[in-house]
Amino acid sequence: MNHYSQVKQNGLETFVSNLNNLYIDLLIDDVLKTHQKAEYSQLIDQALLDHDETAFLTYTNALKQLEDN
Repeated sequence: MNHYSQVKQNGLETFVSNLNNLYIDLLIDDVLKTHQKAEYSQLIDQALLDHDETAFLTYTNALKQLEDN
């Protein structure tokens, strides 16, 4: 393998590694966001059951912000 081919191979390996890392980061972010949405939904439900308007507004606003991002 000549020098150019080795550099090209290393560049491709670096690209694939970076792409995999990006995919993993996006996947983790999505899982965390999904989990946070579920938690906020449960907290909103509990606030409704408790007739706690302050908690309801707090958690619905937090959920809206999470969904906007």
